[in-house]
Amino acid sequence: MKKQVFIPLSILILIAFSIKLILSDYEFGKYDSFEEAIEKGIPYKNKHIIHTVLHDKVTVVFYTTVPILEDSFPANYEVISVAFFEGSDQQGWENIGHNGWTHYENHNMTVYDENLYVSDDEGNTLHDFYVVFGEINNNLIEKVETKTEEEQEFKQANMITDQGKCYYYQFGKSFIVRGLSKDGEVIDRQGG
Repeated sequence: MKKQVFIPLSILILIAFSIKLILSDYEFGKYDSFEEAIEKGIPYKNKHIIHTVLHDKVTVVFYTTVPILEDSFPANYEVISVAFFEGSDQQGWENIGHNGWTHYENHNMTVYDENLYVSDDEGNTLHDFYVVFGEINNNLIEKVETKTEEEQEFKQANMITDQGKCYYYQFGKSFIVRGLSKDGEVIDRQGG
């Protein structure tokens, strides 16, 4: 008697769960369009996209957001973060990076340094790169340069202006970042 009730009840529960899953907005990691990937694949609300760039077959998205503090209230400041997406509108998009940020800041500029490391099931490296980025808060800084501790020469970072704010980014590892005036005077240096 118990088997006669258990099997039909199990099938009924499985069908109800399947219907609920099909009708829900739940995603299995891939999104149909890049816009949907940004909207649903980045877990923070109130985000503003600053810039996107393709690097190592990964679409890197720089964005700002207002963090939610431990007491569930939004902070009264904005942070810059980065998301890493792989895919296409034909094959679907997937966020392959972590979500979060650490940064250094002072009154001149902020410095964020993020690493993307992705490997397959056999441990083969698919992606391994660093990106340093930040916001320039001092109007006297007109150029940002970066280098590793091993490199002799600084390289000029890419500059972005969005909604009246100035940002920079550079791909590479272990950064020393410096902000320069129009005349080449070092206004700020972080790292190293």
